[in-house]
Amino acid sequence: MEQTAFTAMNTTQVYAVIGGADYEGEDFDTLRLFDSKEMAEAYAESLDHELCIDYVLTKVKNVEARV
Repeated sequence: MEQTAFTAMNTTQVYAVIGGADYEGEDFDTLRLFDSKEMAEAYAESLDHELCIDYVLTKVKNVEARV
């Protein structure tokens, strides 16, 4: 009898926030992941006031963890 490995997948949503500069693109040093929309929005707002940041991107992403 053949055995198959079963791996359960847990999926959760995170908010990815990253700042960028015109003509330079995104700055991955600013990338942060949050599980709370409010925390992501607060971080995006703080990035928006940084000197070298021209824009802020926020995206909801699914993250899968194998257990």
